[in-house]
Amino acid sequence: MISRLARWYDEHPVAGDACLAAAMLVAYVLPADLDATGDLVFSLALLACVPFRRRHPVAIYVLVCLICLVQLAVVDDIVTGDFVALIALYTVVAYGPSARIGAAATACGLAGALITAARLEDSSTADESVLEVAGGIAVAVLLAATLGAWRRARHAQIDALRERNELLALERDQQAAVGAAIERARIARELHDVIAHSLSVMVVQADGAAAGAQTRPAAAADALRTIADTGRDALTQMRRLLGVLRAENGGAALAPQPGTAGLEALVGQLARAGVPARLAVEGATRPLAGTIDVTLYRLAQEALTNVLKHAGEVSRVDVVLRYRDDAVELLVRDDGRGARAAGDGAGHGLVGMRERVQMHDGTLEAGPRDGGGYAVRAVVPTERVATSA
Repeated sequence: MISRLARWYDEHPVAGDACLAAAMLVAYVLPADLDATGDLVFSLALLACVPFRRRHPVAIYVLVCLICLVQLAVVDDIVTGDFVALIALYTVVAYGPSARIGAAATACGLAGALITAARLEDSSTADESVLEVAGGIAVAVLLAATLGAWRRARHAQIDALRERNELLALERDQQAAVGAAIERARIARELHDVIAHSLSVMVVQADGAAAGAQTRPAAAADALRTIADTGRDALTQMRRLLGVLRAENGGAALAPQPGTAGLEALVGQLARAGVPARLAVEGATRPLAGTIDVTLYRLAQEALTNVLKHAGEVSRVDVVLRYRDDAVELLVRDDGRGARAAGDGAGHGLVGMRERVQMHDGTLEAGPRDGGGYAVRAVVPTERVATSA
């Protein structure tokens, strides 16, 4: 209940302060022993400034000071509503435009304490010395200014925390957007590798089946079966990639990513399609990190896809996987048309391959061979292995 009233008071400054002025009127001003009509007039004038103190703190403080000066000139003693001057000082220190204005208002309040003490010393109703009166008023002024400064510091701290939370939320959203963009780029590369390779194999097989449908029906039937198997494998891999985006079946486990262990099946797929491809593994084989394993497989897949699309008639395609002590080297070379092959200008194969290799601080070389054909060579660093291993 109290927190709800405090929230309403902060959200409705004029109405809240109007209620505060009314409460002070009933609790302090009306029950007081007012000797003259001027006491009530000045008290009401001061209380009338309270509802607007947070909307216009500086203007209200100046107006309250002017009313108090007029009061000192007309009335011989202080009035009950003079405590509004302390409220106005608190407000200008807490809600004013700057801390300098709050300090100036405090200085004016201390000067007002001296003026009030001197005025009361001259009046016949004064029973205390100037220093005592001035000291009492100065203490009240400093207390009001201190409370206002604490309130201002508290607001500044809350605003800083709120701004920090907003910046953290913005940074979190930006990181999520960057992560999503990276993931989309990765999935796009995966889809490109799967679709481009599978369709290239299917096109080669379909051309062979069409050419030998009349003369070699058995070979044509084998080609059609290879097309069907390649299509099924492509669909399986596409479902796995799309499952990352949609998380179907309540986040069921997805099939593992292909790795170097699948290179033999990949090369065998090309061999069944009529491409004389061979795989050679050199060096001491060892388990590789998951991302490196997938990268090497995708590099070989993309390179072999380019062979199907651009190499033309080839008599030999070599895929060499070489294990070094501190790196793994992948070499795919053919003796086809090489640099004479015409491209469509829209492919992203080499760009994707370079991105994959650079992600692991590796190097990629791709270009025509001196003796004819084309070669792709990638070196991906790994942890150094002892010679005995």
